[in-house]
Amino acid sequence: MSVSSEPTATPGLTADSEPEAGAGERAIVLTEDLHARPASALAQTAAAFASAVTLSYGSRSVDVRSVLSLMGLGATSGQTVTLRATGDDAAEALTALSAVLGG
Repeated sequence: MSVSSEPTATPGLTADSEPEAGAGERAIVLTEDLHARPASALAQTAAAFASAVTLSYGSRSVDVRSVLSLMGLGATSGQTVTLRATGDDAAEALTALSAVLGG
């Protein structure tokens, strides 16, 4: 699955503040539906990190480690989803998970 992604600011930051250590997010535009294969790849990749990672679509957010929850989001091609990670290896987790999605 290929996507375009761009880092986004962490909510609540001002121009003079630094991002919270161990937290980040990335918006990704899906070019394919989030079906079983990419959901499984995301869950397996997320399992390698200690950080808590969620994927948001619309008003719903789910744990990236749950294949069924990811598929249940119903995210489809052309829609924007947001990966959020919090923890000591959040930046690495976002990079790896974006790569799984092709970003």
